[in-house]
Amino acid sequence: MASKDNSFLDQLVNGLGNPKGNLGSWQHAARTFQDDYFRLAPKSKFLYHVFFDINTSALKSGNLKFQHQNEIGLLVKSVDLPKFTLKTATLNQYNRKKVVTMDHDFMPINIKFHDDRAHIINTLWQSYYSYYFADPSSSKTPGAYSRTAMKSASYIKTKYGLDNNVSIPFFNKIVLYQLNKREYVSYTLVNPVITAFSHDTPQSSDQGSAGAENNMTIAYEAVHYDIGSTRSGRVKAFAVDHYDKMPSPLSAAGGGTSTLFGPGGVIEGASDILTSLADGTAFDSPANFLSTAITTVNTYQNAKRLTNAGLAVEGTRLLTAGAVAAATIGLSGVKNVVFPTNNNTNTTTTATQVDLGP
Repeated sequence: MASKDNSFLDQLVNGLGNPKGNLGSWQHAARTFQDDYFRLAPKSKFLYHVFFDINTSALKSGNLKFQHQNEIGLLVKSVDLPKFTLKTATLNQYNRKKVVTMDHDFMPINIKFHDDRAHIINTLWQSYYSYYFADPSSSKTPGAYSRTAMKSASYIKTKYGLDNNVSIPFFNKIVLYQLNKREYVSYTLVNPVITAFSHDTPQSSDQGSAGAENNMTIAYEAVHYDIGSTRSGRVKAFAVDHYDKMPSPLSAAGGGTSTLFGPGGVIEGASDILTSLADGTAFDSPANFLSTAITTVNTYQNAKRLTNAGLAVEGTRLLTAGAVAAATIGLSGVKNVVFPTNNNTNTTTTATQVDLGP
């Protein structure tokens, strides 16, 4: 035990005197992605949302539009973002090569869906297919596909192919969203059409236990972009169906913590309140107004529970955090883990910061 204590003290002294140690170059990359609340950190691929805006006039039944439209995006397993190909030409300008841009093409994107047990994606494809093509309905008519090559044209009474009197697009638009830190970047596909659709391959093999999929390829005529806050409600159908809206106990809306800094602390709660008021989110709906009011009450109650002793501890922790982090380079364990613990009241929780050593 003594040797371990001495080792820790030695690392503490060395850390204070030589905080970067022998090799400190890794910190350059860490600062690049950590500074300014991870502003330059790469986005996570799994934070996305897709909205399919279906034209009501193209549907024989309103169930797909009004009952399942928001669920279609939830069943997207993966999706390509827009792809572009720029056409260029190399010209000869007085024997000097000059590359100029001539045109551009939009590359089709692929969307992979879960083949759900409620048949929503299957119904989406059936609705699209039967809207543009007469064959799905004609194939149910007795004799529609009999051998009639030697018959006259008047003998053919059934419609086939594109003979379906369609002029209105099935999709108004498809919007792809990348989400990150309560913000979004949207890619709106203008006049999207399906160019390919495939069902999965049922099989009895080692791959047969995997979830079934449907694959769709989409072509489009243009793309436009937008950037904004997810709090503004501009992300269509996001956090509407099958979404856990119960706030975390570590957030100010869920109770918060009786601390000045940290998750759910007084400063974070005040920031959430001011942001909601400044961008107008607090007044978008009765639910948002109630959430802002609850956050205000919880933040006020947590501020009343602040003590001089607690503030001193937090201040000391902030001042020593850098030195301790530098001194513990090379030690094993999970550092700075925050766990919610009960503070002996029924309304709030306290965030306890635990340093799990070796």
